[in-house]
Amino acid sequence: MAISPASVDPIDRWRRRFWILFVAVIIVNVACSFGTVRGILIQPLVVHDPNARGEIAYVMADGPAYWERLIAASDLYHMHRVEQIYVLEELQSSGYNFVRRANDTRVQRAIDFLSDRGVPLDVIRTVPLHQATWFSSYDEAVGVSNLPRQFESVVVVTSAPHTRRSTLCFHRVFDSRATIATFAATPADGSVETHWPIWIEYVKLAVYWLAV
Repeated sequence: MAISPASVDPIDRWRRRFWILFVAVIIVNVACSFGTVRGILIQPLVVHDPNARGEIAYVMADGPAYWERLIAASDLYHMHRVEQIYVLEELQSSGYNFVRRANDTRVQRAIDFLSDRGVPLDVIRTVPLHQATWFSSYDEAVGVSNLPRQFESVVVVTSAPHTRRSTLCFHRVFDSRATIATFAATPADGSVETHWPIWIEYVKLAVYWLAV
């Protein structure tokens, strides 16, 4: 004889729902521990032009992913895709340099890193940050647009999960004054940022879309 829903103990019903939810959470967490799965979840955030080229490459600053971006920018230079590389003029201390016997700034570390990868010092330029708001990626785009030299084409180099937000900022700042191409430093499942909470980047993108 079939048991009617009304005859099921409410405690058993809630217990069953709890275990279904618990198992679902476990499955999602285990799945998201794999880089390939996280790469798929990140894919809507990715804007990447594999053939990107322009007058300059601008490397988006900040975070552990900065170094993968610098590597990608140096590759673009050596492939003759860009003429110069621009980095943010970050003057905060980045630790003691035992060779120079002085504290390095973040921008000095970036310049040294590019130089170690064979990029000539005379093609590395810095971008002063004239404004600092909650929208740091937008501020960087404004900094590039305010440079004395005006560019017709800019390649924005950043980490894969950060590409769509960076593209949004540069397009809104430059409008039709320059061609903007975006180059992802790594595949979606290979970035340092792949291992950070993905939902935060989706929230940031939504906020930037509405506010800048």
